[in-house]
Amino acid sequence: MQIDISTGDQLVERSGPVVAPSDSFIAEIVLTACRGDFKEHPLLGAEAHLMRAGSPDPFWPGNAKKMLRACGLEVINLTLSPEGVVTIT
Repeated sequence: MQIDISTGDQLVERSGPVVAPSDSFIAEIVLTACRGDFKEHPLLGAEAHLMRAGSPDPFWPGNAKKMLRACGLEVINLTLSPEGVVTIT
């Protein structure tokens, strides 16, 4: 649900709350989660933070893309730059 930034009130449209798309939130949770964080889906979690200290896994973008697709997100391309920036299209 969305909240008006200036007043802090909940936004209402046609006598119901305004619901924002949650695609970016879902992608962030999946990419930063560790395997085992979700009891119902123990293999879900791309573990992006584990690559900060070492060299990136060459198979990580493909695996992360499969996880995002399993969550219902339409992912065409997922790239990881040498600086550690993830780009999803």
